[in-house]
Amino acid sequence: MKFGVKTYFNKEFADYFKDKADFLEVMAVPGKDYSFLENYPLPVVVHAMHSGFGINNADEKLVEKNLEAIYFAVELADKCGAEKIVVHPGLLKNENCFFEWAVDFLEGLDKRIIVENLTARVGGGICSTPNEMKKFVEMTGRKICFDVNHAIEVADSDGVDYFDYIRKFVAMKPVHYHIGGQMVGEVKKDHLSFESSNIPAEKIIGILPDDAWVSLETSVNIESVERDLEFVRSVVNDIRN
Repeated sequence: MKFGVKTYFNKEFADYFKDKADFLEVMAVPGKDYSFLENYPLPVVVHAMHSGFGINNADEKLVEKNLEAIYFAVELADKCGAEKIVVHPGLLKNENCFFEWAVDFLEGLDKRIIVENLTARVGGGICSTPNEMKKFVEMTGRKICFDVNHAIEVADSDGVDYFDYIRKFVAMKPVHYHIGGQMVGEVKKDHLSFESSNIPAEKIIGILPDDAWVSLETSVNIESVERDLEFVRSVVNDIRN
C-alpha cells in the first residue's frame, strides 16, 4: 500500500515530504506556481478544481469554465508526468445541472481522468452512492477515485452502515483512494488529523487492497500530516504482521 500527501501548491509542504511520502497529490489551480514539481522525485497525482472553486461539471451553463479547469489540470499532469487526474463529476444544484450532462462532459477528455465519489453536502453530489457510481462509470468508462470520508458521510446521512458503502465502493476496484480523519455526525468535520477523528481508521484501512494508492486528506499542518503518515504505515505494518 502506498501513501501520499496532498497540498494545493505549497512548495514548503511538497519539499518536506519528498523523502517521506510515496507520492504527492496537488490541486491544479491556474495562476499558481508549480515550478517546484520540476524534477520532483515522487510520482504526482493531479486533482482538477471542484465546486470550492466555482466548478460544476454537471452544469451545462458552466461548460467553458469547467473545461478551462480540466485543461489546466491536464497541462499540469503533462508537465509532472502524472498518470491520474482526479475529477469531481459535479453537483445537481439547480435546473441547469444534469447527471447525463456530467456523463457527456467527460466524453473525449483525457484518458487519465478518474472520477471521485461526492457527498450531498452542498447539493446533489453525483456518484455519492455505490449504485450511482456504478452507473456513472458504466456510462463513461472512467475509473474511480474512492473518497472514504465522502462515503462515510453519505451513508451516515442515509442511515446506512458505512462499512457497507465502503465495501461496495472497494469492490468496484478504484485505482486511487482518499482518506482522512473525520467526526461522523458532525457537519463539515472532515479533513482532520486521525488523532482528532472518531472513525475506526485501522479497520477501514484493513478493507483497502494491498496495492492501493491512498492520498491522506487530513490537515495542512506539516507536523500533523507527518504523524498521520506514520500512523497509517504502522496500521499497515500491524495488519501484515
